[in-house]
Amino acid sequence: MPDTEEELAYYREIEDFFAAMRGVPHIVSPKDFQLLRGWWRDRIPLAAVAAGISEVFARRRDRDDRDPVVSLTYCRHAVHRHAARLAEMHVGEGPVEGAAGFESPAQDLDPLLQRMGAAAGSLSEELPEVAAVILEIVERMSTAPAMPPALLEEHLFSMEAVLLDRCWRALPEVERSAIDDRSRQASDRAGGGRSTRARTRRAIRDRELRERLGLPRLEIE
Repeated sequence: MPDTEEELAYYREIEDFFAAMRGVPHIVSPKDFQLLRGWWRDRIPLAAVAAGISEVFARRRDRDDRDPVVSLTYCRHAVHRHAARLAEMHVGEGPVEGAAGFESPAQDLDPLLQRMGAAAGSLSEELPEVAAVILEIVERMSTAPAMPPALLEEHLFSMEAVLLDRCWRALPEVERSAIDDRSRQASDRAGGGRSTRARTRRAIRDRELRERLGLPRLEIE
């Protein structure tokens, strides 16, 4: 069991973030709990954990890997890599940063969050499940731990991949099929090898999905 309320809050923040990236509730396994305890004892900042988790989900999507990320252990290497980067940037020194809760993001994110909220609002009646996904990602971004600009940009890039993936899964089957057909035809016309066509198809599908839902690119304006 956690020794302090601060430690418990640290675990809960990570569990909630991981569940949001998966799109389903997550129950911490004994193995995951040991990993969490190790991160706490090693003073791994929440910023590094969030960046590492989002990176793993984004990379899975880029590889079109259909195996779900069901455990935090999949993210351990990415988390430690980001923790090392943060240490080099002199971020996260002393007690675990943000252990009692995610800190507020930079004000530069406010316009982006507002645009995402507006997109969700416009879809709330027509596509309520998609709107709910967008609002969940907005909540995770609005309570994100403080990050240096370089890491924040990478984190947003990864979060965009997660957002598009979850919105795609929440979209009605008939719309997914129509977009899939158009993107496949366009990629076939563009030509190239199998991997090239797959990347082209994904890019076209993402563009159509973003336009259909009115989603902005997740980047600092």
